[in-house]
Amino acid sequence: MTAVTRYAYLRTRVSLMAARLLHSERLEALIEQSGEETDELTEVARDLGLDATEAAAGLTLEQRLVSALLDDYLILLRPLTGAARELVLYATHRVELANLKTIISGKMAGQSAAVIRRELMDMGPFSALPVEQLLRTEDMAEMLRRLDNTPYADIARQARRVFEEQHDLFAIHAAIDRRYFAGLAKRVKALREPGHEEVRHLVGTWLDRTNLSWLLRFRFAYNLGPAQSYYLLIPDTYRLGGAQLMALAQLNSFDEAIARLPPPYGPMLRGAPTSYDVVRILDAETWRQAEVTVRRSTSALAATIAYLLLRERELRALRALIKGRRLRLSPDLIRSALGFEPAVLGQGQPA
Repeated sequence: MTAVTRYAYLRTRVSLMAARLLHSERLEALIEQSGEETDELTEVARDLGLDATEAAAGLTLEQRLVSALLDDYLILLRPLTGAARELVLYATHRVELANLKTIISGKMAGQSAAVIRRELMDMGPFSALPVEQLLRTEDMAEMLRRLDNTPYADIARQARRVFEEQHDLFAIHAAIDRRYFAGLAKRVKALREPGHEEVRHLVGTWLDRTNLSWLLRFRFAYNLGPAQSYYLLIPDTYRLGGAQLMALAQLNSFDEAIARLPPPYGPMLRGAPTSYDVVRILDAETWRQAEVTVRRSTSALAATIAYLLLRERELRALRALIKGRRLRLSPDLIRSALGFEPAVLGQGQPA
């Protein structure tokens, strides 16, 4: 299969998959419903192409959602080679790192292995965590050392260093996220083929928005100091550079930071009252850009990354919805937890 054929196949597959993305109107309707997992959620599962045999086997809807996402990865990886394949393969780590965070949180809370195990998602062929070894380990530092021979060695070393210095769950989770995004940036930089500039722009602006939302939250919601807030950011930047981020971290109020933001962030965030609103606005802009990329990009790889961003968003939204309904939360609380905005999820068939 030639490169042209491979990318034509990939673009076609992405277009077909994107057509199944959950429309925002459907999600809004689900939010308005109350009660447990109803037949409506079963209909959603069918619409999303989830395997009915998995339901018959007793798998939860949450696990079926994860399995469907991983099936997408398997399909999208087939035509890819070299740095492009490495980038998409690395993106699967974001899903499994949620399992690592669950294990760390459970261990620090003193939960039993059985309780922690019930919260983990099966990663199928993408599984790289030695889950049973981690669950049997009593010492947190030793548990993180067990990851030295896995794809998560660099992330685990950073997490271990933070644990030994602070023993703080928030700091450990922040270190994991920081190193993951640094690894993502490294793999984007390794792309050399023509047409990959759009991938660099898509991922780069996502990293910039992530850094900005983290900085404002760490500095003005969690009241961390300027140096610590800056240290927790992703070291690789795109257009919002390190000097700009450091200058923002030195400011003394949220309103002052918003007023000093460079374009396009200043106009975009003007009037946002809290760091939570900043996260919501920046996330919505990331999904909007991903929507446009899936529909219109001539780059098959950029469309693939954009689709995976939207698919992960869909997964997060549905999992939060399921948990909210199990807890019988009000629609407003569920909507708030999702940061839900109409026009964030799929808006119809891609071009």
